[in-house]
Amino acid sequence: MHRPGRAFARILAAMPDPIETLAGRIATLRGGNLAPQRGWTLAQAIAHCAQSIECSMTGYPELRSVLFRVTIGPLAKRKFLRDRKMSHDVSAPVPGAPPIDPSIALDAACDRADAALRSFTAFDGTLAPHLAYGRCTKPEYAQLHLLHFEDHARAFGV
Repeated sequence: MHRPGRAFARILAAMPDPIETLAGRIATLRGGNLAPQRGWTLAQAIAHCAQSIECSMTGYPELRSVLFRVTIGPLAKRKFLRDRKMSHDVSAPVPGAPPIDPSIALDAACDRADAALRSFTAFDGTLAPHLAYGRCTKPEYAQLHLLHFEDHARAFGV
């Protein structure tokens, strides 16, 4: 019997390590100076991605409805993972989370993202349900964090 979960596990296993890829992408952006897009600077976007990584371990302050997290959310998650591309509102903050300081320096945002990635890599507890997708495995979260960052990076053309 074919199980979709196993198929996605094989897809995820065949991909390059998303955490290493993400750390490399962040490193290449240090020292850059790109114009704000959709109301956020590059530093704010990177700090937002770091905040989302942190929330995957500590819990998102606000979750979508249970119905959403067991129907539409998992469908979107599977589509993003299958397509290896995410498309979302890149100007939307993490609901209920503290706002990202608009004056955050790029190096500080990159440092926060690096720390979040190190924490995520070392994390061996139960991951929090995603605010929209619901439960995610660590490999799924790792790939989703990379896709999330890449969606924000596309807004800056990087």
